[in-house]
Parts: sequence; structure tokens; C-alpha cells
Amino acid sequence: MRIPSFLLFGLFAVPVLTADPALTTLFVVKDQTDDQGGCMSKIDTLQTWLTESRTLVASGLKAISDAQDSSATTYNVARRYLAAHFQADPSNADALATVQGYLTQVSDFLSGKTTLSSTPRLYCSDTWLTKLSRDDVAWDSDGDVVMQEDGGGVSAPIAIEDVDEYDSELWRTQKNGKVVATKNVPYWSADLKEYVFDVNYNGKTYCTSSAKNLGATQDQTIPSTITLCPSAFTKTAAVATLGAKTPAAGMAIGDILPRGATFYHELFHLVLGTAETPDLTYSWVDQQNRLKEATTIPDGDDENYGQLVRRNPESYVFFSVGYWYFQQTTWNSDDTSKRWAFQSGAGELVKI
Repeated sequence: MRIPSFLLFGLFAVPVLTADPALTTLFVVKDQTDDQGGCMSKIDTLQTWLTESRTLVASGLKAISDAQDSSATTYNVARRYLAAHFQADPSNADALATVQGYLTQVSDFLSGKTTLSSTPRLYCSDTWLTKLSRDDVAWDSDGDVVMQEDGGGVSAPIAIEDVDEYDSELWRTQKNGKVVATKNVPYWSADLKEYVFDVNYNGKTYCTSSAKNLGATQDQTIPSTITLCPSAFTKTAAVATLGAKTPAAGMAIGDILPRGATFYHELFHLVLGTAETPDLTYSWVDQQNRLKEATTIPDGDDENYGQLVRRNPESYVFFSVGYWYFQQTTWNSDDTSKRWAFQSGAGELVKI
């Protein structure tokens, strides 16, 4: 899930490292407490998810290289994977470049080849944010009350909704010219001394409003943040670790996704920016339906469904996990000419 932002940020090249950077090098993490978004009790799990994410992005890139090598035994299957997930193959240069570019940027971040402009924060709950009201007194970047002088030279505290900097988040202008309030409310981060603007969630928060809410990334603040909800660590519908579930004929790809897929998903929002990674869908079936009308431009958008699928983080989850399974020989050691594939969204043995 992404929390939209209009801010821009960059990736910067850094010297090549001899080893993949540690979790605490890639992120600022509270590893000594579980309070206020801390991850002390989740560090081992996060380390596993980081390793899995590196494995998954490598599998995604391997699928592309296999699809470009006609001499590879996996050539035909790799091409089918790209076509089924993204309508991309070596004959569709623009589509292939987008998919390869997205995967490469995530890979480069995880390997330390590139970094964000400011080291991102990683939280294991949304308790690092305090929900406020739009008419509450505004605080500045030092955590001090913002004061404003009136016409008589008297200073008084100013409300958050009256700070010009936040107009685009809290107000919108209708077609008739009337200015009305948006549905956003301010959330204050004591860590970052900044506000994040998001919806009210019916009086709750993102993580507490639904067990289906697993993670969120936002780049309104500097640095950007990933928040993993407690439910992401306990989701019973997901497999505990990558490869822990044995594939079977007809098994849905959603049934083999590991819990760490949430972290992998959020990495695309983080590295590429929320504006470049709109969440089109979390469903394989819905993704396939969108690809059936790939050239259709949905109302209110300027890109067609094919392009939106190629920017959708969950599409990369399906693609990478599925191709990782195809690369394995563990489950069919008696016939190495066949492997399990999920190119159609369901498990099947395919010949290579």
C-alpha cells in the first residue's frame, strides 16, 4: 500500500560493495524496543525477509535474461512468464524496459549499489504516528508550536489546517471554485518531526482498521518510511517463508506467497516512489482481467491498464515468486526435465 505524495526523491550511486549491506545499513530501525514502531522482537524475521527479497528480485531479473537468451533451456517458459504477467517480451521493447528497470532499481538498492537521498525508516507498527485533528495547533520541524502574528502584531498559535504548506493535503478546490476540506487528517511523527497526511480510517489507524492492511510506504516525509503492520507478521493465509509450501497442480499462486512478500511489495513503493507505483490491484485474477483490456485507459488516468500493471508492485510479487518456484528442482528431482511453474496463476508441471 502506498500513501501518495507529490514529493520527488532520487537514487544516488555509491561505490560497489563486496557484500550486501545489512538491514540496519539500508534502514534506520528501532531494534532496541517494540514501542513507537520499534522492531526489536521482529529483527530476525526482517532479516529473513530481506534475504528473501534479494532472492526474489534476482529471480525476476533472471527471468528477463532467460527470455533474452534463445539458447537457454528456460527460454520459452521465461517468455511466457513475461507475457502472462506483464504482456512484455523481447519483441515489446518499451514494456520489457519498464519491467527490467523496476526490478533493477530495487536490486540496486538492496545490494547497496544505489541509495535513497536519505536513509529510509522501517517501522513494525504504525504507533510511530500520532493522529491529530486538522484544527490542532501546528508544530514545526523542532517540535515547537508554530506562531503567527495578526494584524495588530500579536502572535498566536496557528492551526495545522491554516499552514500554507499543507493546503494541498487538507483542502481542494471544486469545479465551481469553492474550497472544501479533503478527507485527510494529520498524523505527527515525533521521530521525524514531520506530518504525514492520510485518511481517518473511521477513527482508527491504518494498521488497526483492518487485519487485511499489512504494510504502507509513504514519501511525504524526508526520509521515506515503510510501515509493516503487526498482521504482516502473523498472516495465516501466507506461507511463513519462501518455498515452505510444496507446489501442486492447480494450486493458486496466491497460496504460495510468503509473508515476506509484503516487504518485497513495499520496496517497490520505496525505491521507485509512490507516484510511480500505484496499487492497481492485489489480485492475480483482477490483474489478468486488466491485461485483457490492456489498451484501455481507465477514467481519471492517463495510462492504459497494460502500463498500470507494469507499475503495480503486486505484479512483481507474483512474477518473482512464480519464477523462483520454476527455478527450483527440489520438488521434481525424479524428472529434471520438468519443473513447477505458475505462469498461468496456478501450479503446473512444465517441460523445459
